[in-house]
Amino acid sequence: MTLLETLAFPVLFIWFVGLLLTFFRKDLEPHWKFFFFLVFCFYLVQFFPEFWLGVTRWKENPKGEVLQWISAMVNSIYVFLFFLWPLVLIRIYYSASNNLSKTLIPTLAYGTVLYWALFFLWTLYSKEFNEWLHQIFANK
Repeated sequence: MTLLETLAFPVLFIWFVGLLLTFFRKDLEPHWKFFFFLVFCFYLVQFFPEFWLGVTRWKENPKGEVLQWISAMVNSIYVFLFFLWPLVLIRIYYSASNNLSKTLIPTLAYGTVLYWALFFLWTLYSKEFNEWLHQIFANK
């Protein structure tokens, strides 16, 4: 199963919740809310087969599906950082505000180092960590 197949259901579900929350904001203009809805609908139609497979897997084994989501989210952060770093560096160069650069640089740097440390610990102790997760989700 690919990363997209695993994450389509939880990402679209979280996106739907966020979309509902934006509908209740009074300071957003209606045309932006409509645009957000159209973008969501586009991706829902685009990834509907993966979304529906995720719903089916969730109904069959919700605890196992949550474990797959956790693993897929960690892997997706790794890929996301790979795409984010070059864009942020260009953004920092062209930033007119020093405050943005001063907050963005430490946030991204410390976040990446923290992720790398956790990823390193996970690779060293993945067997123990997976057993612990299975105890939490499978035995309760």
